Amino acid sequence: MTITLFSVVQGLVLGLEYGLLALGLVLIYRTNRVLNFAHGQLGVVAAVLLLKLTRDLGIFYWPSLFFVLAIAAIVGGVSELLLRRLFARPRVLVMVATIGLAQVLYLLTLLPIVAPHDLFVPYPLPFHITLHIGGGILPPGQVAALIVAPLAVFGLAAFLRFSSYGLAMRAMSENADSARLSGVRVRRMSTIAWMIAGLLSAITAILDAPGQATALKEALPPGLLLRALAAALIAGMANFTVAFLAGIGIGIVEQVLNYNLVGDEHKTAEIILFLFVLILVVLMARVRRLQRGHREEERSSWPSGGESGAFVTDRLRQWVGRAGAGGSLALAAFLPLLVSPGRSFLEARVCLYAVIALSLTLLTGWAGQVSLGHFALVAVGAIIAARLPDWNLALLIPFAGVVTAVVAILVGLPALRIRGLYLAVTTLGFALFMQVSVLPTPCWKLPFAGTRVCTGLPDPASTLLTRPTFFGWDLSSDRSFAWFSLGVLLVFVVIVRIWRDHGIARRLIAVRDNEANAAAMGTPVVRTKLLAFALSGFMAGCAGVCLALALQRIQPDDFSPAQSVLVLAMVVVGGLGSVLGAVLGALYLVGLPAAV
Repeated sequence: MTITLFSVVQGLVLGLEYGLLALGLVLIYRTNRVLNFAHGQLGVVAAVLLLKLTRDLGIFYWPSLFFVLAIAAIVGGVSELLLRRLFARPRVLVMVATIGLAQVLYLLTLLPIVAPHDLFVPYPLPFHITLHIGGGILPPGQVAALIVAPLAVFGLAAFLRFSSYGLAMRAMSENADSARLSGVRVRRMSTIAWMIAGLLSAITAILDAPGQATALKEALPPGLLLRALAAALIAGMANFTVAFLAGIGIGIVEQVLNYNLVGDEHKTAEIILFLFVLILVVLMARVRRLQRGHREEERSSWPSGGESGAFVTDRLRQWVGRAGAGGSLALAAFLPLLVSPGRSFLEARVCLYAVIALSLTLLTGWAGQVSLGHFALVAVGAIIAARLPDWNLALLIPFAGVVTAVVAILVGLPALRIRGLYLAVTTLGFALFMQVSVLPTPCWKLPFAGTRVCTGLPDPASTLLTRPTFFGWDLSSDRSFAWFSLGVLLVFVVIVRIWRDHGIARRLIAVRDNEANAAAMGTPVVRTKLLAFALSGFMAGCAGVCLALALQRIQPDDFSPAQSVLVLAMVVVGGLGSVLGAVLGALYLVGLPAAV
């Protein structure tokens, strides 16, 4: 492996940006116990507005810069005020709320008052100095990052160390209740923390913008988020210095790998694989330190918070529910006869997303295991459908379910030692690994044996599938496949209700709420956790086969981490732990937007 000075300096620039993002994540997590998915988006509004002020309105750079930084702080403070009412709720609810906040902030950048007339113009810079080093030339944007990022870090360190607000925030991060009793205004400190996070995010976005084609950023860039999360996890979500230095280290290693893998068609896949393995190694090596650093009540707040008494309903509610379900079923059965083929395809898609949401309800709502990569398990089922097109569908679906269940158990092995935030980050890494590394790579060549292993889509650009027959029933039309998808949904609804009413759900909830008490009552904790992953994976794999056949043309982007976030939002919107809620969540978040 060749390590050049220029690649190290370029990695240092990248690492400074990762480190700044990691600092913001750690700051919000320490003060609010929230994994802030909107952190990267807090500063994009300021970055886009800076381009508008300087290019469209002709305002000088420095006044515009200070103005947009103030706007970034205000955006951070207002975001905290919007989310404050949820801070007493389970952390998974707040986490999903930050995902929604990121989408809202992204929409703000599209408003005429914020968005410039032309996005594809050179981004404004404070100076135009280049640096010749190691046989390469650093552009002005990267030179600015080398200067500004360390100054921002030193400023944050001085604020936290010497100011009264910084001391109060440190006390709040250790124990909010004790800080409140000591006279610290906890809510005010929380708002200030979010304002600082907005500033850090804005500085990062402004430093990163000169190297991008446009100032507008994706609302949820999982690759960038994964790198910042890896740095924050190395720091135990607590140590600012370690988080910043870890971000620098990740940037340097990534750039060195990038330099040595020039010409390798799997370069991006191998870098993502490195990040995924790094996260797993860090979590498993530091699990005791990570778990010990947080209070027991905080750890228990990451489970879904589904109510154990949700199974007890009065007779009137049962009859009303059954009548509503029967009416909805009749409407869904007749709908393909009344609508166009496109609407029939939409019904099939809603039904299959409802099955996926049901599988995540079992995992997150009942077992309390937060997953941000559940759609990667759906992708496993889709790959099996693409690789085995000649199999009988009645055999293909359960086979894909069993294989995906095994994969889910392997993904869930870290859950035997970690949970909550840390498991969520692990599954996010798995989702990105599947999208970037596995799906676009038809076959891998093992380095030692020289054998080719085919685990990806046969044609990464566009894999075509033909809908088969099912016991002589032709599924080629959208109408027939809508009925088939409805039948699949009904089968899994019945199965999940049986699991709910015959003890499996109670075992999962008992382990979720208190592992020690569940073990004392004779519940096998390890087996129960793995059972949750296996059952959830089985359902996701079956749904993956059906979804691939519904789409007929599948690509890696069809299984992006954003889809995992969408499914998690369905479960939260519909009601954590609710079977009917998973179906309603799919209807609300998939059906209604497409139908309107």
